[in-house]
Amino acid sequence: MFSLILGFAALLVASCAAYFSIQGLASLYAGQFLAVCIMAGSLEFGKLIAASYLDRYWKDINFLLKFYLILAVLVLMGITSLGIFGFLTSAFQQSHVKIEIIDSQKEILNSKKLNILNEIQNLNNRIEVLNQARLSQEKRLPELSKKAASPIYEDIKKSGEEIKIIQNRNETLTENLKTIDDEILSLKEKESKSTDIGTLKFISEILNIKLELLVKWLTLIIVLVFDPLAVSLVLAYNNISKNKKNFELEEPQEKNNTVEYQQIKKDINLKYKDK
Repeated sequence: MFSLILGFAALLVASCAAYFSIQGLASLYAGQFLAVCIMAGSLEFGKLIAASYLDRYWKDINFLLKFYLILAVLVLMGITSLGIFGFLTSAFQQSHVKIEIIDSQKEILNSKKLNILNEIQNLNNRIEVLNQARLSQEKRLPELSKKAASPIYEDIKKSGEEIKIIQNRNETLTENLKTIDDEILSLKEKESKSTDIGTLKFISEILNIKLELLVKWLTLIIVLVFDPLAVSLVLAYNNISKNKKNFELEEPQEKNNTVEYQQIKKDINLKYKDK
């Protein structure tokens, strides 16, 4: 049973490694996608067969063939790892672009929000200045004649009109600010639903390192484990298959010996019983 599980695990890991590698290499040479897929698939299959052949017939192979096959397997493992690395990083970039677009939109909206807040603050400061000026002028009115007060009334009227215009502008800006807040909230919800790299982004923020650097090292770790594990599992399955075959070859002889031994024992017992 364990040999079947081991064989299935070897097939699964080797198939995944082959698929990722083929896709990664074919993306590099997209002009001949199908041809590259066939070539890469053949090399993947040849690599596993070469590794199995080395394991099974190590004692029967001459030195030059051993050297070449070992070198070929190692080089093909490197090519496979390169293909896997390309495939995984390409998949990350596709997801990362979505997050970058959302982050860029949020930055633009936050910048607009900041400009609106600054404008509102400046307008409020202007209203405060106008109110202070009006208050100062109104205090002077009782001391002035009607003729002298006429220009002051005109200034107060203009200040009132300007304050009204500013208040209307503030209302418009406040509505714009509310719209921007709604858009930012919508983007945050969209970002939270985008689970492609959300976990990695969260980890990168905790560790205080760039997301791209985290993904690069994580991908390298996966690559260093992936293809070597596939080859190792194939070799382990070959090993357990060889041991099982040897056991099956030896088992009948052991059974025969056991039967012969029991027969001899039975004959001896009968002999002494007759006596």
